[in-house]
Amino acid sequence: MQADFSTIICVADVNITELLDSTFADLALPEVFVLRAKQMSLADKRGLFGLRPATKLEESRALFYRFYVPAKFEQGVMRRIAEAADLRMGGRGCIFAMRGSVRRGSPLVFDEEKLISLCGEDNKLPREDYALLCCTVSRGLGESLSAAVLELGVCVPVVFFGAGVGLRDRLGLLRITIPVEKEIIWFLVPRSDAELVEKTLIPRARLDVPGHGFLYRIFVHAPVVNLRVRQGKRVHAATMEQVIAALDEVQGSSNWRRLGTKIKETLEDRIKRDGKKGLFFIGEEEEVDIFRKTAMENGARGATLNHLEMRSYSAVAQGQTMESHSREFCDIIIPSDLEEGIMKQIEETGLLDGNRSCMLKVLPAETPVSFSRPSRG
Repeated sequence: MQADFSTIICVADVNITELLDSTFADLALPEVFVLRAKQMSLADKRGLFGLRPATKLEESRALFYRFYVPAKFEQGVMRRIAEAADLRMGGRGCIFAMRGSVRRGSPLVFDEEKLISLCGEDNKLPREDYALLCCTVSRGLGESLSAAVLELGVCVPVVFFGAGVGLRDRLGLLRITIPVEKEIIWFLVPRSDAELVEKTLIPRARLDVPGHGFLYRIFVHAPVVNLRVRQGKRVHAATMEQVIAALDEVQGSSNWRRLGTKIKETLEDRIKRDGKKGLFFIGEEEEVDIFRKTAMENGARGATLNHLEMRSYSAVAQGQTMESHSREFCDIIIPSDLEEGIMKQIEETGLLDGNRSCMLKVLPAETPVSFSRPSRG
């Protein structure tokens, strides 16, 4: 079956996860997918003999929550989570939403009366004013890329680990030159700064060279963004991220803090960014394997895999012990002209039949480099 759902993603410092667990139980969310991650920042330290300050890259443990709600509850659910966990306090985390249709066998069941009473309904969805840049590189490169973007001051990178499949499988013995272990770095930046960040990442990670990595962007609505790029002693009544957040609200967007001048996009750039789709699939290991192989047999060039924990908070709301299961997440970016053929083949596998709980979400995506040079690895 197909339905209009919003994907909500919340990245939260591990010290506030109990607040989130309680909120998810109050909302009786039937499925929440959890992944371990880390948020990166710069820490100002005293230099040698205290003569001058030194800057050091610092990481803090976080949990990455992904869940789905009917689109009409998107705004209310994010607002309630942000208030309950005080996410607007700098350094605690971020929350954002992606919109699109979801294909799934068995339906997701929500307590809509509870959602209405706690969150309310809102069918007017705001503008997707942020870009989520998803960068997949060989393990070990995440710190240098995070540091480069932190120096720009536009966002707090989120890093987690996964496995890359695709190009390696077609190289025979040469596949040993491309590590299977990957670092995935997410950069949640104002839409107007996406191109600047991409131009910072591509040469540093050599993303335009096959086998070195992959980068794509998705546009999202982000009511709360972690702006604590630097950690250090507080010297003013309000932190810089609180000032920036207040100005964003007054200005009505983040465009006022765009770093670079707006560059007119060429026809070539537009062609490179047109016509991509992101296929995001969650299921058990054997289901993900069927999905990945079906997509790649029908033109997809690569995929990234992550291990997730699936929690059912609706059980907690009913006074039961929380249900928890292992799941896998697979994301694949394809030219849009392949979507129809791949979807037809996936439906023929029976993955989306009524007796299965696996889920497929399709979203528009953009890539900054030509798809004619596969680089997922």
